[in-house]
Amino acid sequence: MALVLVGVIFGGGGGGAGLYNLLVQLAAIALIAVNASAFVDFLRGSPRYFVVLVAATLLLPLLQIVPLPPSIWRALPGREMVEQSLTLIGRQDEWFPFSLDMRRTAVAFLAMLPPLTIIVLAHGPSAKQRQLFLWLIALAGLLSVLIGLPQLATGNNLFVMFPEVAGSRELQGTFANHNTTGLFLDIALVALICALPDEDMRPGIVLAAVACGLMLLVGLFLTRSRSSMLIAVVPFCCLAVRIYWRIARRVSRKQLGLVMALGCVAFAGALLGVSQVDQVQKSFARFENLNDERPAIWRDTRSAIGRYWPVGSGVGTFDEVFQVDESLETLAPGRAARAHNDFLELTLESGVAGIALLAGWLAVLGLGAFKALQGRNGSGLAPVAVFVMLFMQSVLDYPLRSQAILCVAGLMVAMIIRPGNAGSAKIRSGQRAEAVGSL
Repeated sequence: MALVLVGVIFGGGGGGAGLYNLLVQLAAIALIAVNASAFVDFLRGSPRYFVVLVAATLLLPLLQIVPLPPSIWRALPGREMVEQSLTLIGRQDEWFPFSLDMRRTAVAFLAMLPPLTIIVLAHGPSAKQRQLFLWLIALAGLLSVLIGLPQLATGNNLFVMFPEVAGSRELQGTFANHNTTGLFLDIALVALICALPDEDMRPGIVLAAVACGLMLLVGLFLTRSRSSMLIAVVPFCCLAVRIYWRIARRVSRKQLGLVMALGCVAFAGALLGVSQVDQVQKSFARFENLNDERPAIWRDTRSAIGRYWPVGSGVGTFDEVFQVDESLETLAPGRAARAHNDFLELTLESGVAGIALLAGWLAVLGLGAFKALQGRNGSGLAPVAVFVMLFMQSVLDYPLRSQAILCVAGLMVAMIIRPGNAGSAKIRSGQRAEAVGSL
């Protein structure tokens, strides 16, 4: 569990926080080194198609940094300007990799190591371990809010972890992007809701859970992230589903309808109360101005995709290659840096191979979600809800470009993918507890 916390605390800075990200990656490498047997058990016990998918995901950036003969790399789409530039300095006959920026592609590969480590070490968790994972994410969300409140109180000039957030008006917590902060608090809300036991709880536990939920909700609004506020519908859907599962078999349909109606009223009342907070009202006011640069970025990204289709420009190279196709009328002192749509960015960087990998992951996660929901429990519902939110956020932003969110996603993958051959991958209880504890 330590790796997940390290990822959440230090991995929220994005590509600009190289040293923090390196810390998370080194921690992952160290854990894999001391738990080599867990890796072997993962290979033996996981479904074959899942192992192949993970291997292909790791191999893609590695293959893109392998030097190629001039006759090959020059024939790749979109390399004309590179060839012309190299010709001017007499280097056109040298070997160069597939990627147009080998350094960025190598960094993208290293970013995959922490979630892979988590998938391996948390492979096939027990019911107790699944619930523990959810409590961990919920507590990490509360920690982010507690860190963010004094930051916000000082105008994000004190106690900030990343210099680029200095002076901002949003709650940042352990993240450099307020949209990512908001998404993580959405995930923490889901974790809290799904971590609650199915059996009857004492009033004190219920009150504590409600207080924590309201704290996460207030923190979410203070991020002023419009996408995260809209995505907050998913945690409340999870709450409704859990209530339905809990009482559906105990009461009549009429009573069930009454309970759900009262729940809606209570939710509306809580939302109304939270909305009276001055800072929350300012967050809602952001919906009055929906002017956004994203459509222009998406249009130019599609133009860039055409230039490098069908092979792509290399994983992690968006910031470098996008500038060539950026429209003159949308140029600004700042750079887009990201496509603000992970699907478009993936297509630009990886072409057909990236789309194939995406389709594979969607198929695997979809199958896992179907099986997980059949259990009608919180530990099965949580990863499904988290991946729905990641999908929604990926349409407007780039959540999986954050090392912290990647770590959380890796944990959710471990929770949703069931072992393919539990008998051959059986681990001694002491070894499994040690490996999972190191997360």
